[in-house]
Amino acid sequence: MMHQLRERWTHLAPRERTILSVGGLVVVVSLLFVLVVDPLLASMDRLDRQAAKKQRESNELTALGADYASKRARLSRAEQRMPVTDAGFSLLAFIEEATNQAHVRERIAGMQPQVQALAQGYQETAVDLRLDGVQLPDLMAFLLAIDQAPYDLQVRHLQVRPKFDNPINLDATVRVVSYAKG
Repeated sequence: MMHQLRERWTHLAPRERTILSVGGLVVVVSLLFVLVVDPLLASMDRLDRQAAKKQRESNELTALGADYASKRARLSRAEQRMPVTDAGFSLLAFIEEATNQAHVRERIAGMQPQVQALAQGYQETAVDLRLDGVQLPDLMAFLLAIDQAPYDLQVRHLQVRPKFDNPINLDATVRVVSYAKG
């Protein structure tokens, strides 16, 4: 078979040999591109996309780690200010003391402790307080006493309405919440 091909090759004109050589070279280069180079380029492109995706995921993970660390530090600081359940801290007693300091005790229309809820190891205690006919400086003094409490207290709800007969006096509803480690 090889002998027949060599014999045919020798009988071809130089121009035909050149055309066949160039055609064979084109076929070999095309096959080389289709079978080797193109899959390598596709693989490199896919790997580049995956590397970019992994870099984005790594950046997101780093950001989430930093966010987690900052929130963990905030939680730790908040836990340091939380009373322990059996430490003897009573939110209701503290609210009464704060109303005495702010001179609004006689303006209390209602004070109602809320049911304590236990969630994820923390105990929530709330007190709803209604003040009737209080003036703004006294209300601000009461809120400041809550803000400067030795424990972490939060004013969850504050509603202030002026009295219709005397707009200097206000009706206020305050919900104060305290958390303790269970």
